[in-house]
Amino acid sequence: MKLLIEDKTVLDVSEDIRLVDIVPDFQKEHKNTIVLARANNRLVDLWYRPVRDTRIEFLDTGTVDGIKTYRISLLFLMLRAFDELFPAMKLVVAHSLGKAFYIEPHNGNEITEDMLRLVRQRMSDIVDKDEPFIRTKMKREDAIAEMELLGHDDKVRRLKWIDQENIHLYSFGPLKEYFFRPMVPSSGCLKRFSIKKHDIGFLLESPRHHSPEELSYVDQYQKLFNVFKEYKQWGRILRIGDVGHLNEAIARSRFTEILMISETLHEKKIGEIANRIESSNPRPRVILIAGPSSSGKTTFSERLAIHLKVNKIQPLNIGMDNYFIPRTQTPRLPNGDYDYENIEAIDLELFNRHIKDLLDGREIELPSYDFGTGERSFTGKTIRLGHEEVLIIEGIHGLNDRLTKEVDDSEKFRIYVSALTHINIDNHNRFSTTDTRLIRRIVRDSHFRSYRALETLRRWPLVRAGEDKWIFPFQEDADVIFNSALPYEQCVLRMFAIPILLKIPRTEPEYADARRLVDLLRCFREVSTADVPYNSILREFVGGSIFQ
Repeated sequence: MKLLIEDKTVLDVSEDIRLVDIVPDFQKEHKNTIVLARANNRLVDLWYRPVRDTRIEFLDTGTVDGIKTYRISLLFLMLRAFDELFPAMKLVVAHSLGKAFYIEPHNGNEITEDMLRLVRQRMSDIVDKDEPFIRTKMKREDAIAEMELLGHDDKVRRLKWIDQENIHLYSFGPLKEYFFRPMVPSSGCLKRFSIKKHDIGFLLESPRHHSPEELSYVDQYQKLFNVFKEYKQWGRILRIGDVGHLNEAIARSRFTEILMISETLHEKKIGEIANRIESSNPRPRVILIAGPSSSGKTTFSERLAIHLKVNKIQPLNIGMDNYFIPRTQTPRLPNGDYDYENIEAIDLELFNRHIKDLLDGREIELPSYDFGTGERSFTGKTIRLGHEEVLIIEGIHGLNDRLTKEVDDSEKFRIYVSALTHINIDNHNRFSTTDTRLIRRIVRDSHFRSYRALETLRRWPLVRAGEDKWIFPFQEDADVIFNSALPYEQCVLRMFAIPILLKIPRTEPEYADARRLVDLLRCFREVSTADVPYNSILREFVGGSIFQ
């Protein structure tokens, strides 16, 4: 049997070889620790045993997939330490905060500093012993029985709804868990971590892929944290703490109730924001709406405009895209592509002058940007801001003060929009905010832009890098954060996303992430779009929006 390593070395190996056996021969070619591999573009752990000729690519902690495997393995390590020290305490990975996991007790009790000190020490002891993470394949019924024996009711609920014959569990000491990513080969790889007390729980911090020797620093995202906290309460009201609960509710004909409550909550929140704008003294005249890709900013802006009109405030929208500088002057990404997400791609001087002129009651001539030619022109279209009107500016740089540096802060109202997913797969597996936005974008790109899922996945790392630089650092500057996530949306999105994700061939590097997203979506029961309101944020992605 032959293995093609890193597209340059061919090894003749026996049938009992495992990747971990040959890693030492290739570690010297990697700056950082190798923790997993791609075998014919499928992510596998290093205990993987090839059964045929295979192309192998080793991944270290300096890669995105490598550091994600590190983080999920670190989570398993922490869960084991807690289980050994405090076996009666069930933990829930509530959400992410920055690049850290926020974890809290299932019963609402508080984690103490003394408990965390013991857990840190126990984790370090297990790291020193370099114990293996072992992957085991078993029948779904056997996996359910195993989870019942371990008291993992959340995983039992989820596994009962998965139409899958075989399940892969990871064993680590006495614990068995199911995760959607491979583990590192052994605990000795997990030398860098931090646990910090936060609220009633704690933050589990790990390195970032661009600096795997250093721990990521977690800012105190208190506003973001409060939104997650509020929506956790709404999950309790809906009686859906995880995917298993959601699937059971759908089976019991509660889907319409869940949908209506979720959509009404959105409507209520948008109305509250409009009321806050109206009652502010002085009343802001520039409303800035920002957020990462596929957060539903466009639909949110349209719905907010309607609520403002109900409050006798006339909104006037300004399109930021029309203020792009000529393409020949646009900044470029490291790969040579134009970087339209860079704030320097916008003519900040002209934009600020126009906003200031409008606020001073002067008329302006709006520019128009042609994405085909990359040129900006003026076509004679003019606007003037009335005394009772407000400007709505929607775009990724809305919270960056450079965008509106000539406007006094008292005249601004900043809104951050993001899909802050609050429904877990189970207690220890999150459906991340990033995955929610990615799936939304895959479906929208396919529907409205004729982009294949493969093209969206290829561009996603560049989108994420732009968000890290231009959006997330400013999110806590918002006056209000609007959560555009809907508890039921994956049940609708899966019917659109799964077929196009399955079209990505195994020959592509993006195949592994496509399969992971398919596995996540298959945890949800499918429902149709029939009952989704035509003004729903979800319609921005699946089609049929009243605003399109």
